[in-house]
Formats: sequence, C-alpha cells, structure tokens
Amino acid sequence: MEVYKERVSTSAKGDATAKYLLQYILSARGICHENSLILALMRLETDASTFDAQWSIQQWIDKLNDHINAINVRLNLLGYKIVRINHGIGRNAVTMKNRKNFGLFENNAAARAHGGSAPDSQVTVLPESNRFFVYVNLASTEETKLATRFNQNEIEFIKWAIEQFMVNGETIIKGPALETSVVVKEINCILMAATGNSNLPKWVKSCTFTVGSTDLLQFQELTAMEIEDLLLRLCELKWFYRTREGKLGIDLRCIAELEEYLTSTYNLNTCQNCHKLVLQGVRCGHESCRNENNEDGENSLPQIWHVDCFKHYITHVSKNCDRCGSLLITDGVYVL
Repeated sequence: MEVYKERVSTSAKGDATAKYLLQYILSARGICHENSLILALMRLETDASTFDAQWSIQQWIDKLNDHINAINVRLNLLGYKIVRINHGIGRNAVTMKNRKNFGLFENNAAARAHGGSAPDSQVTVLPESNRFFVYVNLASTEETKLATRFNQNEIEFIKWAIEQFMVNGETIIKGPALETSVVVKEINCILMAATGNSNLPKWVKSCTFTVGSTDLLQFQELTAMEIEDLLLRLCELKWFYRTREGKLGIDLRCIAELEEYLTSTYNLNTCQNCHKLVLQGVRCGHESCRNENNEDGENSLPQIWHVDCFKHYITHVSKNCDRCGSLLITDGVYVL
C-alpha cells in the first residue's frame, strides 16, 4: 500500500512540474531556449526539495525531454505540440548571444538551485546549445494557424511578407559580405579551422532571406502605422526578427509553425545534413549546382546547410559539394 502511495505522489509531482514548465513556455510567448528550461526545471526541483546536485547536465536534459514528451501527450489532444527546433546560426553563436543577454542570470540561477554552493561544476556549466522549444498549432492549414492570432488583412500581409523574404533569398549578391554578420563570422571560423589557413580568401557571394522594413510598407491593404504595429507584434511573437540594420526576416516560431508550407509553396531546398528548412547558413556557390536538371527536367536547387551542419559536413564528410563536386572552401555563398 505504501509503494502505491509513493508512485502516486511521484506521478503527481511530475504532473505539477510539467504544468509549470508549460506555463513557463507560454509566458515566454511560446518559445524558450533549452538552457532557460533547464534552469527552470532546476528551480522547480529545488522548491520541491528533490534537487540532486550529483546529476550531470545530460541527466537534466533527459529529464527535461521526459517532461516535454509528457506535456505533448496531453497537448496533442488539443491540437497543439511543443517542438524542438535548432537555430540555423549554430550552437556557438546562440550560446554567445545568450551569455551576453543573461549570462550572469544563468550562473547565479544554477548556483541558487543547490543552495548557493556549487561543488559539482557539471550542474553550473550549461551546455552550448542552439535548441529551442516552441509551442505550435497543429492545425492542418497555414490559414487556420494564423487565424488564431491575426485578422484576415494581417494574415494576407504575413503571407505577402513571407513571399518577399523568399523571393529576395534567391538573389545572389556579389561583393564582400557584411563583416558584422554572425553567420559570416561563424562560417569564416569554420573554414579557417577546416583548412588551418588564417589567410583564406573570404567568399564574395551572399544572399539573404530578409527585407527592409520600408519595402514591407508597400502592402496596400494596411496603413503604414498598421504595418509597423503588426511588425512589432510579429517580432514579439518570434514570427519575424529585426536585424541591427533594420531588415526583417522569418524567426524560429514561424519556421516551426509553417515549415511544410514554406518548403512546398516556395520550392525551397532543405539542409543536406538534417533535411530541415535553411534560412541562415551556407549555400553551394557553383553555377552547375543550380543548373543541373533533375528527373522532372526542372532546374535543381543548390545544396544548402545550416551553420553547424556545414561544419559537420566539411569536417567529417567532404570539402566538396556532393551534388556538383565544387570545392566548398572557396566556392560558397553566405546565407545571411
């Protein structure tokens, strides 16, 4: 009888933890970085007096995934799900950004989670991660997904803006890429590490799935003020993001919600390594990669990779494009 009571108690505690984690994700507008959720889980375990200072960070990740899976069992019945999605700019860039934004918070929160003393450094050192957890609508069409948050004119604007992003991404820009771009910095470091050559010439081609905010004001069905207000909302909801230069692009939540719609509607190529949509990373720059004909007689799309996937490919697979055979070290395109 006592064993049964213990099982019920453990199950109830797990349900409560899962509930609080879901509330945490929703309070963050439906998208959270993996490390934020690990810290939240540590805090919950501390409050429940079940914190184990001997756990490795991998055990915390596994525990978090168990809770997310349990949450999804219930959310699926309601037509929602928490999906895991990796940011295209890579683990290193996301980790540096997180440390810059709330690095002190990470260290202090992890230390507080076990009473202010941190003898086990495994717990306090959070992993480099570009993984985010996103609360998404499982509705069958993009219209249904968008209709839960936006009116019809706003939906039409979002679809129109996405089309502008996609069209712009097909234009190859020749000339030096923006040196301040995190993608350019990461790719240059990867190329230098792969070749051992610190004087390797930089690529002179780039493309971007972003559009200037002024261009987006051309939509006819909304006023300039309405568009600006909508863009602010979209950025807050992590559907769009705004660069330092004032350009806008598609953010993680939009990708998580509409990936299938985007790839099918705009005939986008997916990552050669992970087969997910790529809007930031690397594209093969050789003309033959684009111009080879596929079985349908149409022009094929050039191979494309996320930053981390590209690093894996040229480090462990090949430095040549597996489609056209060109040397990626010298003939690549930054996807910004």
